[in-house]
Amino acid sequence: MSQLTLYRAEARSTLRTGVPFTRRAGRRLPSNVPFVVDNIWEFTRPDGMPSRRHCVCASPTPALALEGASQGETRREDYVACRLELVGSPRLLQIGVKDARYHRDVEKVQQAVLGALRKDGWAEAPLERKLALAPLFVPGVSREELRAAMAREPLLAEVVESAAARVTIWTPLAAPHPEGEVFFELDEGQAFILHLLADQASGGRAAA
Repeated sequence: MSQLTLYRAEARSTLRTGVPFTRRAGRRLPSNVPFVVDNIWEFTRPDGMPSRRHCVCASPTPALALEGASQGETRREDYVACRLELVGSPRLLQIGVKDARYHRDVEKVQQAVLGALRKDGWAEAPLERKLALAPLFVPGVSREELRAAMAREPLLAEVVESAAARVTIWTPLAAPHPEGEVFFELDEGQAFILHLLADQASGGRAAA
């Protein structure tokens, strides 16, 4: 990944350049993938891989960084693209799509869960039975919490294991991807620093 220069879009109103940003406390909930997918990703995350619950996202080009920031109600003109300087060697992973919402795991995990539930007639089950699967859909469930729930409920264990078998996001790319989203996790002593691009400082548009 050393061949890639990383960029991140930041709001003009709160931009702070040239200062180190360290790890923030708390879990980061997903805004672009379903909670069930986020939970399965965290459940299957190998040791040494960055957790998306505590990650910083970046892009390989300024244009992609701005595109990712201007989703939903936000406006692109409210953001500027900055180059990222990494302090230390954070755990880092690049995926093969420009945004995690487009990763093939999103569809495959949901298909696996739905397939398992249809097989067991879950839709017709009483509420008490359905609640046994609730941990899979709760926002921000940890690996330990999900494992504990699986130990108490065999159907939950079956559904989680079926979905986990479809996960591919943790397989490193063979080579850097020109559009692939990057996410990294900061540990103690690590940080990132924002550097405003020259054309952004003058109000111009970032180059691809």
